[in-house]
Order: sequence, then C-alpha cells, then structure tokens
Amino acid sequence: MTQYQFVGVDVAKDKFDVALCLNNKYYLYTFNNDKKGHQLFIKWLKKYTQIAWVCMEATGHYSELIADFLIQHKIRVSVVNPLQIKNFARARLSRNKTDELDAKLIADYCKMMQPREFVARSESQKTLKDLTNLLDILKAQHTQLSNQLHSAQSQNARKVIRKILKELEKEIIRIEKQLADLVKSNQSLEEKMALITSIKGVGKLTAYKVLSHVPDVSCFANAKQFAAYIGISPRQHQSGKYQGKTTISRLGDRRLRKAFYMAALVSKHHNEYLQPFVSRLQQKGKAPKSIICAVMRKLAHLIFGVLKSKQPFNVEFC
Repeated sequence: MTQYQFVGVDVAKDKFDVALCLNNKYYLYTFNNDKKGHQLFIKWLKKYTQIAWVCMEATGHYSELIADFLIQHKIRVSVVNPLQIKNFARARLSRNKTDELDAKLIADYCKMMQPREFVARSESQKTLKDLTNLLDILKAQHTQLSNQLHSAQSQNARKVIRKILKELEKEIIRIEKQLADLVKSNQSLEEKMALITSIKGVGKLTAYKVLSHVPDVSCFANAKQFAAYIGISPRQHQSGKYQGKTTISRLGDRRLRKAFYMAALVSKHHNEYLQPFVSRLQQKGKAPKSIICAVMRKLAHLIFGVLKSKQPFNVEFC
C-alpha cells in the first residue's frame, strides 16, 4: 500500500496556506497564489515529501489552477466540497478558525477520508464551462431588464433598456454559436453531446452543463454516485417516530441542478418512457415538486447510462 504524505491547502485569492502532516507533526508554509508561488510550492513538496497527496476545498478558479498545476507534476490531488470540511470541523468540535488551522484540518480530512482523486478538465471543457456560465449571466440580465421594461414609466428609460436588451440578445446568440462551434470542433464532446440529447427532454443547454461541470463518467462507480455529485440524490429526515420530508441533497452545483430541473419539467410531459413513472408517483399522492425531483434523478441515471455504454438512448435497453 502506498504511504502518502498528506498535505492540506487553504486557498485564497492572493495566497494559499499549506500544512504537511508528518509523524503527527505539522509543517506550515504560506505561498503567493501566482505562478511563482506554485513553482515554490512544488519545490517545497519535493523537499519535504516523497509521495504527496494534496487536498483542498473547491474554490472555483483559484483552487482549480493549483490543482491543474500539481497534476502536471504527477502529484495526487483531491478537491472537495467546502461543506465536507465544515462538517468535519464540527465533528471534531473545532472552536477556532484561521488559515493555518484550516490547512491542518484539510490535511487531517484527507488522511482520514482519502477523498476521490481530482481529474483535470480539458481546455475545451474549461472553455465550455466559462461560456455556459457567461450565457447564464447574460440571460439573467436579459430577464431582469425585460421585467424592468414593463415597469419603467419614462420614455427615455424604456429607450435605453430596449437598446441594452438588443445588445444582450446579440451577445447571447453569439455565445450560443461559440458553444455549438466548440462542440462541433471536438469529436469527443460532439459524441457525448449526441448521446445526452438522445434522451427526449434533455436539450443542448443541459448537455452543455453536464459536459462542462461533471467529470468523466469513469470517475463514478454507478449512477447513484453520478446523481449525488450533481446534488439531486434523496435526503431523508427520520428520527424515532418522526418522519420528515424527503428532499434532494443540494450539495452539487446549483447551475447544474437548475439545468436538470428545466429538463425534468419538459421530460415529465413529453418523454414517453418517463410518463408511466410519473403516473405511478402521482397515484401514490406525491407532491408535484417531489415528482420533478424524482424525474431529475431519473434523467441523471439515464445520462449516466448513455455515457457509460456509449450508446444512444433506447427504450428497449431500459
């Protein structure tokens, strides 16, 4: 069994604090969060460790840059949900919070839990993610201004709003074209796109989100893990005689969950394969939102299936 030296990293915008656990003793250091700091971190790791396992919280762009750099140097990396570290601290009754203590805590978490290894995204996936996130922002702005247009009483204000709306519409069309061109230029993405959209009710926007926000399906042992990563697995509330409502976990990316929610609304009414499933839930008296959540999970299982088998959706296989 490989003997790793566990390293916790607390990432901030301008710096990151490091804690290396060796023989129950911690070695601490702080590096600037830039290219020079990343190079110094690698030298520090090679000096104090033989086989390092680095763990950090998912902080978006800042953590992913460090993780990608470490992977390029053949170092094992895990990037975990911040809620996991927060709950780990609660379990240990941690009363204080500093950058150094957080780095130690992350190192201990990595040693005890040994989380899933981080898989670096391809440049195409990173571009896809940036464009889909930007598209969400522009569409939200368009909706906000459209609502403002109806309530604006000044003619001058309405004129300005209409002008901005037209510009936003142009940018939305341009980004949608860039997304389509990007997928078309990449054979792997194009094949996966065709597989995902073969499921009736799952459109291009949902497929873009899956391709850009979710690691390759080979990282998941089964469809349940895939659904849990997205944050749509069931979460039960039961204690003694008390039986609370079952909800979804909401531990994944909210933008991805929103895409699945919209796909579930369409699939509920137009996907012939899912309609008997929906009817059974309705007959059991399930609430409409519970049914939508169940359809979201079902879609996640179907998407996992087509990506895993590399075969388009076929009712007979189901």
